[in-house]
Amino acid sequence: MNASRLLLLTMALSPAILFGQKKEDLLSIQRDIADMTDRVKQLQKAFDEKIAELTARVQQSIDASNKTSAEMAALQRSVDQKLAEQQTHLVTPVATMGAKVDEMSGDFRSVQTNVAELVRHLNTLDDKVKDISDAVRTLQAPPVAPPPAPGAVGAAQAPDACAGTPADLSYTAALGDYNGKKDDLALQEFAQFVKCFPQSANAPNASYYMGQIFYRAEDWPSAVKAFDEVMEKYPPNPKTSESAYYKACALMKNQEKTAAGKEFKNFIAKYPDNPKVREAHAHLRELGLEAAPRRKN
Repeated sequence: MNASRLLLLTMALSPAILFGQKKEDLLSIQRDIADMTDRVKQLQKAFDEKIAELTARVQQSIDASNKTSAEMAALQRSVDQKLAEQQTHLVTPVATMGAKVDEMSGDFRSVQTNVAELVRHLNTLDDKVKDISDAVRTLQAPPVAPPPAPGAVGAAQAPDACAGTPADLSYTAALGDYNGKKDDLALQEFAQFVKCFPQSANAPNASYYMGQIFYRAEDWPSAVKAFDEVMEKYPPNPKTSESAYYKACALMKNQEKTAAGKEFKNFIAKYPDNPKVREAHAHLRELGLEAAPRRKN
């Protein structure tokens, strides 16, 4: 009986015990859920704080980048402005300098032309000095005996063209016309002088200037003949070497290559100290008859 009662009592109390146990479990679960909720909130709060901090830093970076871009743009504008100003300031001086360089080039060309003209005048002056020297020697020579009177026995009748004008005056007049570029008149006067005064000290000079007149007129065969006459007809004189050089030049101008080369070589051999030797070598190289000099290392 007692056992039965105890069993019934146990069975009656079991639901209450089980209910109490479940309630305790529910409370524990609720506490765990509350604890987890707090942790999630803390994590969310920390996450939000990190995101806010990261957003702030990103915004700072963007602001710094925008500021740097603005500063770079301002610097670029400043550089462009400075370059434009410098270009504006430099255009005029550079253009002026270019004009001055062009002007100086023109001046140099003018100076070169003037120097060449001066050299030509000096050469002409040298020829004149030689002619004057020859004329002085002629004046210092003993006077030529007057021709015999007309009708005298054995007297040779002098040509009318050679009578009346002294040799020195005739030569001076011809030389003046030559220097004045009156070539036709000077040629006639020199030819008359050579004919009338073949023994004069100025006869080779007259033949030389006849050659120069033909040379200026580009009558190369006549020039060769005149210069050849100076060398063959008269004894060695101040115009002999010049005639040899210009004879070779006239032959070269007349396309007589072999003859010109021979005359240039003869000129160099006979007159090695003549100033025109260098030009003679240049003409030989031009004709292909002499090799160019080797350059010294």
